[in-house]
Amino acid sequence: MRQGGSRLLRGGWARPLFLAALCALAAAPARGQASQFERFEQLARRAEQVLDANPAEAVQLYREALKIRPAWVDGWLYMGAALYQLERYAEATHALRKGIELAPKIGTAWALLGLCEAELDNAEQALADIARGEQLGLGPNLAFEVAVRVKAARLLIARGSFDEAMGKMYPLSKRKVDHPAIEEIMGLTALAVYQDPSALTPEQQEMVKLAGRAAWAGGTGRPADALAGYDELVRRFPKSPGVHYARALYLMESDPKAALEEFRQEVENTPDHWPALLMLANLEIRQGQPDEALKHLERALELVPVSYRWICHASIGQAHLTAGRVEQAIAKLEKATRLVSGNAQIHYYLSQAYRRAGRKEDAARELAEFQRLKEIEDPLALPAFQPGARRQ
Repeated sequence: MRQGGSRLLRGGWARPLFLAALCALAAAPARGQASQFERFEQLARRAEQVLDANPAEAVQLYREALKIRPAWVDGWLYMGAALYQLERYAEATHALRKGIELAPKIGTAWALLGLCEAELDNAEQALADIARGEQLGLGPNLAFEVAVRVKAARLLIARGSFDEAMGKMYPLSKRKVDHPAIEEIMGLTALAVYQDPSALTPEQQEMVKLAGRAAWAGGTGRPADALAGYDELVRRFPKSPGVHYARALYLMESDPKAALEEFRQEVENTPDHWPALLMLANLEIRQGQPDEALKHLERALELVPVSYRWICHASIGQAHLTAGRVEQAIAKLEKATRLVSGNAQIHYYLSQAYRRAGRKEDAARELAEFQRLKEIEDPLALPAFQPGARRQ
């Protein structure tokens, strides 16, 4: 999202802060202060007039106005938007942070700050600030919300966090939004594709397109269209990486047996497809096949990104618990808690393992922690344990 950055933000900020600044200045009685007020008012109005058409001029006008009134929140934020439009991301980041220091509860400002940080290759901070913007609200401007969510999803895809990336799109599904960028994100996550879309072959791009349409049909409550789309994907690209995995994900809750076969087909076609290995193991545990699951989890542990290793250890612990190997389960689940904090489901399984081992106090502690975290935990935080929840 490069053009119209300031326009996209206006729905979220409105004008109360701007008017408040003018009222505060108007109350000043002295001649010199009145002169300063008039100068400020002229600069502010002119900056607003040229903000979209000439962002470079708007930046200069905002700078002059902010010399008069350094605590003008809208000035910092709109100057940041103009600098973003000019692709001057470091300067935009500085301006937005100044505005946020003065008014820290404007969600659109946090989100735009995240967009700037993403352009500066600061992915972790960008995701954190976008998440803060989501918590506070992204405003009524749908185009801005789409741009923010798509950018966050791309950052998550690049590090292999496919479930989280897909989760960024689901608030838009409730509004029945159709957008090529959304379908592209859904296709990349459904197929577990890391690459930038521009680096894909024409065949891969077509696969992403088909998978995205099918996934978005499922996400927006059109199951017949979704299933037809996945069927076409498998028919046209039966041996391509990710195709059976995508169809299996869709079938997990409605037809677990069919999903299990699709995951097995994916692993047969692409033995190193770690998301398929994780999901296959998850289904095998649920169907009482823990030893089969362990084979796939040990292989996945060799392949997953570092940020996903805790999921492997937690799932291995769950498999051992299902098989009745309590001490082995405890060792793996304790390791998972050391690798990741704040995950309720791990504490639940650990409480069960301690209970079976006769460690009542430890079990009670872990159960209490599970109950505490369950109230605040992101429902997408444990895809290896509840992979189908996001599709309901």
